[in-house]
Parts: sequence; structure tokens; C-alpha cells
Amino acid sequence: MSVEIIRIPRPTKIELIRLRRRLTLTRRIHRILRDRLTFLMQEFYIAFRKAYETRKKLNSLLSELHRVYSNALAIYGPNILREEAQTITGDVTVIAGTRNVLGVITPSIEILEIPHHTEALPIEVLEIQLKRKELMETIAMLAEYEKELIELGKEINRIRRIVIMLEKVLIPRLLNTIRYLMMKFDEMEREEKIRSIKIKTLILQRLERT
Repeated sequence: MSVEIIRIPRPTKIELIRLRRRLTLTRRIHRILRDRLTFLMQEFYIAFRKAYETRKKLNSLLSELHRVYSNALAIYGPNILREEAQTITGDVTVIAGTRNVLGVITPSIEILEIPHHTEALPIEVLEIQLKRKELMETIAMLAEYEKELIELGKEINRIRRIVIMLEKVLIPRLLNTIRYLMMKFDEMEREEKIRSIKIKTLILQRLERT
């Protein structure tokens, strides 16, 4: 804990009142940020689970497609497969936007249309084509979740640094400054009492002499 105090222009009662109000506000902000950090961690865990499950799905799809492609390659050869791939025309239609997750802007990706063959295909090649849309949608979902993890991680680190600064630096300094001022005022009050007693004693002594 820091033992420093906050610099103040003059040790007055007004400054003490201001520091107490500032301490109350700082503690309130600290509680709000700590709660926000908890909610962000929950969202981060949810996004992590989604990204983990999507990555597993992607790996499974790739393994399945590799098996199907290997079978088609063994049956038709690379030239036929290359010719079939070149007959695909058109563009992939993607809608990219953003979502607000507890104040954190994260991407939103949706694939609407994927070009495909219009002619009859061998069963092995058709199986590859049927998996293309699922594969691309899975890749888009994985990109969305992993980017969300990155953005949430940045916000979590930022909030955690602020919370630690409030806990370890600002709040202790405010408390130490308040204690310092209270000790200062107590000391001034004692000095004032002693001064008053001395003045009364001197007055009484002079009265007795007269």
C-alpha cells in the first residue's frame, strides 16, 4: 500500500470535506469497475467456449474434407478436379458488421451466398461442394469469436489496470491524506486548548497581583 499523500494547497476543513467526497466517489467507481470486470470475464469465458467448440468443428470438417478430397483425387486425378473447380463462377456474399458486448465493439460476420456448380457432378466431387458452405461459415464464425476474444481481452486488461490503480494507489493515498489532515486538525486543536489555558492562567495571575 502506498504511504504517500495527495498534495493539497492548504490543510483546511473544506479540503477534508472534498477529500471525503472524492473518496466516496472513488470507492463507488471502484465497485462499478470491479462488477464490470466480473461481467467481462463471464463474456470472455462464453466467447472462449464458442471459439473452442468452433475450432473443434473446423478441425473435424477439414479432416473429413481431406478424406473426401483424397478419394476424389485418387479416382479422377488432379486435372479433373482442377477443371471442376474452375467452373465455379461468382463471388462470395458476406455481411460484416459489429456487435456491442458490454460496451466492447466486436465483429459480426455472416455469409449469405457462396457460388456453386450448376452442372451435374460426380458423387465424390459433389460431397466436397456440399461441405464448402459449411466450411466457410465455420471459418467466419471462428474469426468472429477469436476477434471478440481479442477485443474483450484488451478491455479486461484496461479495466484491471484501472481497478488495481484505484485499489493500490488512489484510495490508499486519499485515506492517508484524510488521516494526515485529521491528525493535523487534532494537533491544532490541542495547541489551541493549551494556548487558551496559558492565556487564562496569565490573566488570573495578573488579576491576583492587582
